[in-house]
Amino acid sequence: MLDYKAMYYHLAGQMSIAIEALEGLVAITEKLKKAQQTMEDMFVDSDDNDDVNDKPKENI
Repeated sequence: MLDYKAMYYHLAGQMSIAIEALEGLVAITEKLKKAQQTMEDMFVDSDDNDDVNDKPKENI
């Protein structure tokens, strides 16, 4: 006869490991989203500054 209690604890342990891995992936995903947003903001700000500098200067 199978030892169901041992199987239960084994599966519970495996599920715990899977949940920890999933939480780690969520944390990494959030960091990547933040990094991507920061990079996009830097490029948008850079493009805005380039537009101002590309305009011809008026002679006074």
